[in-house]
Amino acid sequence: MRNRILFACLMLAAVVVRAGEPAGEGAPAGRVRAAPQTAPRAVLTLADQPLRLIRGATVYKAGSGVAVQKDDILETGDAGAQVEAGADAIVALGPHSRVLVADLAPAATSAVEMELLQGWIKVYAKGRRAVVVTPALQVALASGSTIVHAGGGQDAVFAEEGEQQVARVDEKGKAGAALKLPAEQYAGVDAGKPQPVAGRPPRAFVGAMPAPFRDHLAQVPAVKNAGKVPPSKEGEADFADVDDWLASTLPARRRFVARFRPRLSDPDFRKQLDRALGQSPDWKPVLHPVRPSSGSLF
Repeated sequence: MRNRILFACLMLAAVVVRAGEPAGEGAPAGRVRAAPQTAPRAVLTLADQPLRLIRGATVYKAGSGVAVQKDDILETGDAGAQVEAGADAIVALGPHSRVLVADLAPAATSAVEMELLQGWIKVYAKGRRAVVVTPALQVALASGSTIVHAGGGQDAVFAEEGEQQVARVDEKGKAGAALKLPAEQYAGVDAGKPQPVAGRPPRAFVGAMPAPFRDHLAQVPAVKNAGKVPPSKEGEADFADVDDWLASTLPARRRFVARFRPRLSDPDFRKQLDRALGQSPDWKPVLHPVRPSSGSLF
């Protein structure tokens, strides 16, 4: 009886060990450890030409397969690109477009937030909130698809799918009262109006829109080494690489001082920044700090 009980205990212990046993030393011969699961990330899935990627204060070239991080700046050349954070969050960029990724996480509870300095962007967000901000326009939607243009004094939006909230942004970066924009309607900034003006998209807008934007966005199949391709470093950002970003009124500007402050060790970068923005509220305290008086009161 005692032997039977001992044998049962040993068998139970063996089952428990096998269930939680790590592969490697002590693992049964022939057993293969399961590959660790990589956390899902946003990925640059389509890039007919390498993009310029500014991450932190460093400039890279990025092609298909490169993971995209929060606060990355993506700038296209003559060709467009596409970034995906799962099937329900897809972002397409037109040629000669400059965008900052404020938030693009695969989690369905996370919003898609993009800041468009120049060019064209199309955002598809299914069942999750999306926000696109330009220097003159803010677009928000609970779910659907939007096409936004920025630059040339013609910031505008076409609500391709789903009702959207559109507001004009003033010269200080503050959004005004929102206008409800139904699906398949257009709204553009009018210098003389406090709110964007809605209506059918004008012929000039439709004609300038990148041709791929006419189709619904879909995931790019079988991207090789998705999320594992390293970007190619080109060097630290020169002032000319980021001057338009630093002078913009986009929300990310509030984080630019901490982000680009390390570049002040470069005399040329510091000189050009001081000349352009040395008296601005953001940079003056950094470039020209007020030193306490050394005089004594007694």
